[in-house]
Order: sequence, then C-alpha cells, then structure tokens
Amino acid sequence: MKNCLTLLAIILLPLISRADQQVRFSVDVLPILSEHCFSCHGPDEKHRKGGLRLDDRDAAIKSGAIVPGKPLESELLKRIHSADTSEVMPPPKFNKKLSELQTRVLEKWLAQGAPWGKHWAFEAPRKAPLPKVGDNAFKNPIDLFVASSLEARGLKLSPRTPDHTLLRRASFDLKGLPPTRAELQNFLSDQQTNRWEKAIDQMLASPHHGERMAMWWLDAARYSDTDGYQSDETRTNWPWRDWVIQAFNSNMPFDRFTLEQFAGDLLPNSSTEQKLATCFHRNHMTNGEGGRDPEESRIDYVIDRINTVGTVWMGLTLGCCQCHSHKYDPISHAEYYSLFSFFNSIDEDGKAGKAAKPYLAYESPHAKRAVDETQKLVDARRQAEQKARQDSQKPFEQWLERQNTMVHKSFSPWHLLKAITLESVEGTSLYQHSDGIIQASGKNPRQDDYKVGFTVALDRVTGFQLEIFPDASHTQGAYSRGASGEFILTDIKVQVRRKNSSQVRDISVSNASADFSANHKDARNYGDIKGTLDDDPRNGWTTKGETSRSVHRAVFALAEPLILEPTEEVVFELRQRSTTGDSNLGKFRLWATNQPGIAVQSVASMPLEELARLPENNLSKIDGKLRDRLFEQFLYDHTSYQQAKLQLDKANRQLAEVKKAQQKVDVMVLAERKEPRLTQVLERGVWDKKGEKVERSVPKALSPWPPTVSRDRQGLAQWLTARENPLTARVMVNHLWQICFGVGLVRTPEDFGLQGERPTHPELLDWLAVEFMDSGWNIRHMLKLIITSETYAQSSVVSAELLSQDPENKLLARGPRYRLPSWMLRDSALVYAGLLNPSVGGPPVKPYQPDGLWEEIFMGRFRYEPSEGEAQYRRTLYAFWRRSISPAFLFDSAQRRVCEIRIPRTNTPLHALTLLNDRTMLEASQAIALNLLREFHDDAARLNFLGLVVLGRTWTESEKTVLNNELKQLMEHYQKHPELAARLLSQKLEREMSKVPSKELPLLAAHTMLASMALNLDEAITHE
Repeated sequence: MKNCLTLLAIILLPLISRADQQVRFSVDVLPILSEHCFSCHGPDEKHRKGGLRLDDRDAAIKSGAIVPGKPLESELLKRIHSADTSEVMPPPKFNKKLSELQTRVLEKWLAQGAPWGKHWAFEAPRKAPLPKVGDNAFKNPIDLFVASSLEARGLKLSPRTPDHTLLRRASFDLKGLPPTRAELQNFLSDQQTNRWEKAIDQMLASPHHGERMAMWWLDAARYSDTDGYQSDETRTNWPWRDWVIQAFNSNMPFDRFTLEQFAGDLLPNSSTEQKLATCFHRNHMTNGEGGRDPEESRIDYVIDRINTVGTVWMGLTLGCCQCHSHKYDPISHAEYYSLFSFFNSIDEDGKAGKAAKPYLAYESPHAKRAVDETQKLVDARRQAEQKARQDSQKPFEQWLERQNTMVHKSFSPWHLLKAITLESVEGTSLYQHSDGIIQASGKNPRQDDYKVGFTVALDRVTGFQLEIFPDASHTQGAYSRGASGEFILTDIKVQVRRKNSSQVRDISVSNASADFSANHKDARNYGDIKGTLDDDPRNGWTTKGETSRSVHRAVFALAEPLILEPTEEVVFELRQRSTTGDSNLGKFRLWATNQPGIAVQSVASMPLEELARLPENNLSKIDGKLRDRLFEQFLYDHTSYQQAKLQLDKANRQLAEVKKAQQKVDVMVLAERKEPRLTQVLERGVWDKKGEKVERSVPKALSPWPPTVSRDRQGLAQWLTARENPLTARVMVNHLWQICFGVGLVRTPEDFGLQGERPTHPELLDWLAVEFMDSGWNIRHMLKLIITSETYAQSSVVSAELLSQDPENKLLARGPRYRLPSWMLRDSALVYAGLLNPSVGGPPVKPYQPDGLWEEIFMGRFRYEPSEGEAQYRRTLYAFWRRSISPAFLFDSAQRRVCEIRIPRTNTPLHALTLLNDRTMLEASQAIALNLLREFHDDAARLNFLGLVVLGRTWTESEKTVLNNELKQLMEHYQKHPELAARLLSQKLEREMSKVPSKELPLLAAHTMLASMALNLDEAITHE
C-alpha cells in the first residue's frame, strides 16, 4: 500500500506542485474529462447521452455544464457533488468516482475561466529551453531533461554501468547481437576519450544494424511468409524484408522511408525497388476461404492498412472509428473513411494466394548466395553418399547370398491381414470372408470411414497393399454401390493402439502408388493415389474411366519400419469423404509386408520376388537391372549408407527450394486502378452497408493538408512527415526510445490519444521529436543521441528505496533492465558458439522446431523440415514465419496477424525449458564446449574463457566455486554413464563432431552442460 501511495504521489506531483498556479487544460483537465466523461459525452455523436458534449467548449458552455469563472453555477460540478444517485456523475454503475484532488482541479479550472486547449499529442511539438541542472556538467540534452526531473524529486542519476555491460547493452540495442570477443577487447583496451562514440559508430555501420531494426519494423508491418486464415498458403514477400534491411543500413531518412513504402509506385520514374517498398501495405493477411465474398475481404484489407498507419505513424487507435466516431479522440466516423479512401483504389479484388494481385515479379540479388551456399553443402554430402555407397558393395554381396538361400526355401512378399475389428463410422455393414476379402452391405451412406483393426505376425511392417474388387452386386458390376459404381478414396490413416485401450498413435505414410489412377482431374482433383496422404477431402484416388472391371491395387509405404509390441494392434482407416459423395468401397482386401525400400515404392514385383523365380545357384547370371534393384533394397536397411543418403536428400530438397527463390518471385505491392473507386462511409463498419460519399482527407484535429500536395498516397506520406503534423515525429522517437530502454517515454506506444498514458518526460519527448525533424529524419542520429547519454549508460542496479519509489523506472533514475526477447537469445547463442551465419538477406530459412509441428493443423499439406548446413545458423530475422504457427521457440514475439508495436515480455516456464532443451541451444552449448576443449587444456582456463564468451567478464570467486563443483559432478556422472553422454551429443555438429574421439565424449558432454548452464544464467538472458 505504501508503494502504491508513493507511485500515486509521483504521478500527481505536477498537479500538487502547481496548486497555486494556472491550471493547464491539456495536462490537468483533459485527462480527467477523458477518463470520466467522454465515453458518454464525448466526440461520438451516436453514443452521446442527453445531447451533452464536454469535448467542445462552446457546446459545454451553451448547455450550462460549464460556466466560466463560476464553478458553483456549473452543472458539471453540481453533478459531481450530487448525493442523488440518479443525478451524480459519473453514474455509480461505472465505478469512476473522481478523487478529491481531481475535483479540486476542476473547481480551480472553472474559477480561472475554463481555458481550453488541445490534447498534448495534438499540439505541435516544440523545443523547450534546456533546463539547468546543478553544476550543469551534462553535455547531452537528454541528461539535462532527465536530471532536472530527478533533481526536483531529490534524486539523481545512478552511477555508470561497467564498460563490458554497457557495450553488451548497446550491441543488443543496435545490432540485436552481443559484442564479439574482438569487439569487447578492442573497446576495453581503447584508451581514447572518444572510444564510446567510436564503438557506437561501428555498431551503427554494421550490416547487422539493419537486421536489428528490421525485426522491429517487421512486427509493425505484420510481415509473414504466409497468408494466414485457415489455408495459410505460402507467399513470397521476403524480398521486401531485404529492402527494409537495406533501407536501415543505408540510413534512409525516415520521411523518405515512409514515402517509398506508401507510394513508391507513384513516384516519377519509380524504380523496381521503390515499387517493392510498397509491399509494406500488402503484408496483411489474405482470406481465400470458400463462400466468402471477395469484396468483403478487399475492404478488410483496406481497413487493416488504415489501422496500421494509425498505429505505426500516428500512435492512434483509429480502428475504433471503423464503426462509429471515436469515443475519446476527436476523429469522426467520416474522417476514418476519408483516410480509407487513400487506399480504396488499389488494383486488388479481395482474392488470396496467387490471385492476390497486384504483384511485382522480382529477382532478388540475395538469392544466389543461398544457392551457392546450398550447392556446396550438396556437393560435400554427395561425396559422402557416394563413398558410403561404394563401401556397401561387399556387405551387399554377403547379403545377396543369404537372401538367395532364403527366398528359395520360402518367400511370401505379402501377408494377408485378418481383421479382429471392423468398424464403419456411418453404419455400413462390413464382413470379412475366409480369403480376407471385406464386403460392404446394408446401409449405404453418402460418405463413410472404414476402420480395419488387425495384428501382424511380422518382425516389422514396411508397407500395406490395398486391393479393390469389382462385384456383380455393385452398380454396373463396378467397385461401389453408389450411383456411378465408382469409388473415391480420399485419405488413408495408419494408427497403432494398445489392446483394450482407446489411445492411438499415428504412423506416417511416406508414399502411395497404384496400378491405375484416373488420368483426368475433375473440379475436386480426384484421381491421383497420392491424394490419399494429405488428409484433404478435396482430392484422392479413383479409377473412374477405367472400363476393364479388373482388380486394382495400391501400395502404401511407411516412412519408418513399424515394429509392434505384443499388446499392440494396427488400425487401417479408409476415409471416403469426397465432396461428390456416394462413392464408398464395396469390396476390398488388405496385405502387409516387411520388405523395405524399393519393394514398397511401387505396385511392381518386389526384387526378392523376382529373385525367387530364378534358379537358386545362378547369382552370377542375375541381369544388371535386377541386381541394381536388389542393391537398392539392401541399401535401405544399411544404416551407414542411409544416414549419408538422408543428409544428401535433405540438402537436395533445400537446393531445389532456394533455386526457386533465385528466379523471379511474386511480391505483393501497391498499384492504382485506372478508374478510382467511390468511397462511402460504411454504416456500423459493415462492408456492404454504404452511407454518405467521402473524399480523400485527414482528421481536422491534427494538422491541415499541405496546400501544394496531391491528394493521393504520396501526399498522405508527405502529410504524415510534415513539420505541422504533431504525431509522427513524437511517435517515431518513442519507438526508438523503446528500442533502447525496453519501454517508450509514452508507455502506450500504440495510443498517444486521450486514453493513452502521458509521457513520463513530456518536454524531453517534444525536444527529441523536433530534433528528429531538424536532423532530416535521421534515425541513426537519434539512436546515437540516446545511447551516448548518461541516462542510457546508468547502472541497472537498484536500491530498495528507489525501487519502492519508482518500481517501473518511469523517472529514469537507473539503467534499463529487462529480459531479452527470445529471438535475441537464439541469435546470441549462435554468436557465442561461433555458429552464426552472418549473411544478409535472401530467402527464409527454417530453424529447428519440434517434429510434426505443422502436420496436424494443415492436414499434411505442409511439413516442416529444418534447414540444413549453414542456412540453419542464420539469424532469426530470416526464420520462415507461418501465421497460424509462428516459430515455436519465440515465446514473446508479435503474432504478425495485425500490426503490433508494444514489446511483450514473458517469463513462462516453457521459455525456460526451451532455453535448456531446444536443439539450437544444445548445439550452441556443444559448440562452445568444443571450442573450450580445443583452445585450452586446463579447467581454470576453460571456465575463465566461458565467462568471457557468454557474459563478457570473468567469474567471481564464488561463481568459480559453483562452476568447479558442477563440472566435477558432471564429469563423474558421464564417466559412469558414457551412454548418456553419447545420447546428449547425438545431434552431431556436421563440421566438428567427426573430429571428437569417443573416449572424449564424457568430457565434451560435461562441458556442454556447463555451457548450457552459462547460457541460462539470468545475466545471460537479460538486458542489463
């Protein structure tokens, strides 16, 4: 309670200190009216009660609510003091009773003549004179404002933080990365007086600076690599992300940065890159769901753009005006649609996916680097695969002799499956004959799922065969009892369950082949057998058009051999969910095999089946084609070769993907229609309820439209960055302050309106806003100004007294301290480990994530496969971002579905578990351990180096004691249990682990865990 009262006193100090001075409307009165009165008596005319408005002085005077100079005659004050619950204001049901201090402020204001004014954020910023502080030793204007405010409260700035902490702090803020060992050593050893300024200049000049700033901007721009909504299709807007990086790295002035993203296509002789810049306004989600009117979607896209502009540039909750005039801020419903009209004539029609025009065909200069990088990986892995293949020749000959003897004694390629359970979801009767054929009878529903449960008397299962039979009882003697006699199998599922249990686990099926598939595709793509593997009822297998009425076969290969426990059984599910319906199977049979690889990749005879047909003693006379097929089947079970092949296959898939990125890709951009659309107010925000016509304009309460500027998107960008605009410069410097301090001078960066928080340092915010404009909208100038201040350089260590006075550090009496965002933690771990791939730009990559991350949500249409080689170690900025499932290791990130500019903080246990167990973090820990063992030969040197790598400092004596004890216990543990060391290190670092002898694995495992401990220290994960 004491802390709360102290904080309240800090907040109300301006009012108390001016008890005998002139009351200021925007500072003292307007926040009270906004909080307690405007929801019922404010700008929104449709929700105004009793016809009374208190946001307009003339209206308030006319109604008698305000009588200037006569507080006792003012109805406003009478209602506040009333004891009648039916008259008192605010009404008791709102629980917003004014405090005694607030009431006194209103009394004094009325007595002083009720002077009026604008909300502080709607008045143009101005540079107040720099305040005088003590001996006035500060050179940075920021320090003068902050120190002056502290001095008035009997406080002062905290001492400067240690050099290594300060460099680390600035490096995260300017590059999003910790300083390298070389950068830290150079800074600490530099004796020049300007060393701090030099270090800042070097960080600002780094290509990583643009990447760090781009991460901020991508959140604001709701950038993603997919469309969003149910289908969440992939898009290729990533070249715009690279444009943003380059814009920040070239220190493009912010007014130009704004202009090109708003209207690059409208500029005279606009370049391809300027057109590319307009992708900012096309990063919204696009909705391609069936049954939705495209015009409704198009209007949603325009609304999203206006709301994003309001949030990012204006710091206003413009979205409130979509349905009605703003309840608090002086922005009307009609003015919202006047802004809407600037984007209403984009040449788009509301469609999604590849139909979401307009597009720019763009060839990225950054894609070749990704192709060359991946090609090197493929070449290296191909050599390893070829060597493994050659090394397999001798074991193959030995295997072939054994198989030849076996198949001539007894060989059955397929094993008949006898059902122990038969189930129809919709009530079809299923019966299995003695020959294994399952017959459907009785009820014939429009759609159905058949579930066949069975046990398998094989050492393993590698695939299944499905036979489809014609029958005289079927329509036209074909395959079903439906009207056409045709069948449509939309999907199959293989599951394993324990006997007498309802719990199941899915078994992945990697390939499907058939003896016949319809060679045509109807509107729903029924024909190809591979359509049965994706859980999508809009495609699947049918033999429609085949007239021979023969038995048809399909073979399904499992991704991994299935080994069943004695208490387990298999459930094979045949889903018949076509949109046409009436195509359920009438007669079928199931088989299983334990033959691997090529044996289950087609419906052709298996290699061993062909071998069994030859004379037993003629191995030397096997023709080359059969020998090659036998060799391929052998290789499937040859572990050393399969490991090499798996790595090569992954690299080849990645190469094919980046080669597509090297070609021209479609980037969503802006382009105007030849004929502009009519813009009308949407009543209650409903897309097809059109009201009065409006023209392109901006809110009157902000600033006038420049007289020489065209009424188009180019003009809108110029209006936003005009000196007369009171918001943009303030909002932007607040963003930059938030980047450096974790929170802005305005703690509600998305709301500078009446319901947002007031600046903690109003004069400083205005001074910085004007300085930003005076500097030519120079972002680097502003960042350097902030980071070279003593305010920024303060220690974050806080006394109990100061913490009780100012728990949220609103007074800025100490340095910023907060948990680093998870993307910085991942990137910094790669830096510490020496794994970071510093390449800038290019197509997205896929960092490690949990297995099966996308499959269930997307019915198998999208599968997440982590990037291979150097691509795996690129910055998180380049991580492929699917809106419906953002990267799972990011616990405190924007969702990228709409614009977000307030930085979330998290301390979830799941985040802590990720830092301990995520594969990237474990690989980084392993790489750090390898570096320790390679560079040093005694424990003391290794531990000392670990501290320098992760924290930028050496350990204290007490920390050394803990670390030595921990290392001793880890060594004892892994020496006793070398199998656990091998398990911990099972994810081998491709370029390092081959060099580690097996006898050293316990030593490496112990140091890996020690490095993991260091990466998880509070100091390591905190902006100190």
